[in-house]
Amino acid sequence: MKEKKIILVEDDPDHADLILDIFKTEDVKSDVVLIRDGMEAIDYFQEADPSNQIAQSNVEGNNGKHLQIDLVILDLNLPKVDGMSILKFLKKNSRYCSIPVVILSTSSDQRTIDEAYKNGANGYVIKPLSYDEFVDKIKMLREYCSDKNTLPLQI
Repeated sequence: MKEKKIILVEDDPDHADLILDIFKTEDVKSDVVLIRDGMEAIDYFQEADPSNQIAQSNVEGNNGKHLQIDLVILDLNLPKVDGMSILKFLKKNSRYCSIPVVILSTSSDQRTIDEAYKNGANGYVIKPLSYDEFVDKIKMLREYCSDKNTLPLQI
């Protein structure tokens, strides 16, 4: 089974730790990169983009190769740059537009949900208040990223 590369953009340390723990299981081999704010997320994707030659010269060990990313889990309420702006950035970039992006947010506002899908989100998961429900929803995301699901090929 191929290791999955997952980018988790989450500023809440408790939520991030729980998600990281759930993805550290035998059934889904995954490399989860934790990013804690929106600006750091934008920087990460710009540095990983092989068409960005200036950034590439600053990325050690990348050798100009695009990082294969299987899933982005994205909170909306982030410091510095909000998650909706990151979603738009990813979906407008030809290098990243096919990467599945699942929004993980406390917002259950229907307008926000509609906006996320309009901007290219592949899923929208509302963070529940209960610990058990939160664990169940993260396990569903883990299952989504498993080898049972065929994700888009990135060029």
